[in-house]
Amino acid sequence: MSRLLAIVFALLAIIAGGWAVAQSNQIAKLRADLAALDTERTDLRKKIWAAEKLNRELASRSTDVAASSAKAVTANAGESAGQIRPPDLSDIPGRVMAFMDNPEMQRLMAITQRANLDGRYSTLFKNLHLSPADLEKFKNLLVEKQTSAMDVLAAARAQGLNGRENGDEIRKLVQDSQMEADNNIRTALGDAAFTQYKSYEQTLPQRNTVSQLDQRLSYSATPLSDQQSEALVQVLAQNAPANTRQTTGAGVALMAGAGGRTFLPGGGNQITDQAITQAQGVLSAPQVTALQQLQQEQQAQAQLAQQMRANMGGRRNGNQQPTTTPPVPPKG
Repeated sequence: MSRLLAIVFALLAIIAGGWAVAQSNQIAKLRADLAALDTERTDLRKKIWAAEKLNRELASRSTDVAASSAKAVTANAGESAGQIRPPDLSDIPGRVMAFMDNPEMQRLMAITQRANLDGRYSTLFKNLHLSPADLEKFKNLLVEKQTSAMDVLAAARAQGLNGRENGDEIRKLVQDSQMEADNNIRTALGDAAFTQYKSYEQTLPQRNTVSQLDQRLSYSATPLSDQQSEALVQVLAQNAPANTRQTTGAGVALMAGAGGRTFLPGGGNQITDQAITQAQGVLSAPQVTALQQLQQEQQAQAQLAQQMRANMGGRRNGNQQPTTTPPVPPKG
């Protein structure tokens, strides 16, 4: 009998232990479920707060847009049907800099600048004979040099400086940043390669013009040779007008105030009559004719820009009469 009782008690003990373990597991599971629910509740609260914040921002933006629209309607209502208010062009550089101050725009600009390096410096890259690693470093420094100009202009704008009133000061800041970038390039390339780079960069406007001529002659019976291209670069550089200069970086001269200087589309060099005469010793007759045509196109572009400026100025003063200038007579 006592043995039977012992067996019963043992079974009861085993059952009680199993029940205790089961209860403990159930309690642990309940605690885990409670913790998960608490986490979900916290996340839900955060989402609700974020949604409320977004709703307030959207409501504020809607109010601002409505106010701006009402203001624009009121302003337009005060204008007669025959008068159109011209756009405000007084601070184009400031607007451009504000746009470029966006980090995403800066990233895209850096990618674009790097993509354009081969178009401007491919001949120099070929002549320097750099290793792949050194060439990559040189390209990075060239992009940094262009970006540094934008950084200086953005900093100047943040300090309240503008090209109209502080042009000289801004140009000095840009020049200092470019000098620092050049020192970094000199350190990376060495003195001899750096001198070659600076000489090449100083003739970039002329190289751009020669590149335009080379493209239009590439499918003709008289394409430019490498020797002719390099010789023509030197001819254009020797006969470049004093009021033409190259813009480096990202429109540095425009941002800092052009000061009445001449800038050609694509960063080219103005072709003078003296350059045409001297080029006859380098180019064949058909090639000289193509160069003269390019000169006439430059003159037409300059006249078009002059007329646009004059007409815009007339409209600001209430004068709607267009300004015209005589057409450029063809050469030859």
